Amino acid sequence: MKRTRKIGTKRAALCVGVAAALCVGVASANDAPEKRNVENATAKSESGADEATVANDSGDSRGSSAAVDEDRKDAEARTRRAVEETVAATVDEPEKLRRLDKTAPIWVSSDRKRVVLGGVVCLREGPLEFFACRRGSKEHESVVSLDVAPHLICAALLAVGAKQGKPAKFDPEFVPPTGEEIEIELRWRDAESGTVRKIRAQETIREAETGREMTAPWVFTGGLFGVDAEGKKYYLANVTGEIFGVSNFPGSVLDVPFESSSDNALLTFEANTAKIPPTGTSTALILTRKNKPSGATDGAERKK
Repeated sequence: MKRTRKIGTKRAALCVGVAAALCVGVASANDAPEKRNVENATAKSESGADEATVANDSGDSRGSSAAVDEDRKDAEARTRRAVEETVAATVDEPEKLRRLDKTAPIWVSSDRKRVVLGGVVCLREGPLEFFACRRGSKEHESVVSLDVAPHLICAALLAVGAKQGKPAKFDPEFVPPTGEEIEIELRWRDAESGTVRKIRAQETIREAETGREMTAPWVFTGGLFGVDAEGKKYYLANVTGEIFGVSNFPGSVLDVPFESSSDNALLTFEANTAKIPPTGTSTALILTRKNKPSGATDGAERKK
């Protein structure tokens, strides 16, 4: 056990360092609208446009951009508050939760038996590649969006003692993902009755071919680290947004332990609309260990 905790601590520390480095890239991306305004103004000036008009246009554009940005921040703040309230109202003994990050909605229970995540329903119909993704990434093919850096989820699962396996391997031949099975329960407050609803995450997903609800487990692969052009390590899911997959992606923190295509024409699973609350619904995801290492055939569905 001492060896396991030591490895987990080093991995979590590396992930945190990676997240800090990635912030530089995010800041650059956020500067993009302002850069476009400057470029537009320059182009008008070079084409002989009146300088005063260019200045006014640029000022109006900056003002409009600032207003849009402020509205976005307000909407994000409201969403965060709603998610926090949902977690507090739906999770058993919320007072025993210990926050893992200052702002991200992720907690570990004081007895180290649960990892709790706050999220938002982002899709109710259509083919799926994930059950959950990082906000701003794969919402068009995921049921739930999480405003949580994936490396924190990996660190939280290690903190509760989950045994990490390996992601899917594709070359020279396919090798299924492995790792300890992790249960995911989805909770939310019904908008009409006010009652707390609880279902297994699998119930929100069904087989595209048969219409049957998904019964396969998720296994804790732990995701994958990449190396950039400068030789620096980064946690792949932090960039791709892949968190809990139903198609095999090497970056997913949790994956299904059998071959599941990510080819759009051959996707194995789709949203089970009848079991999914309305889009925009705040949810709590409760992750617990099944204390059973799982391989390719443990409780897994297979598509022939």
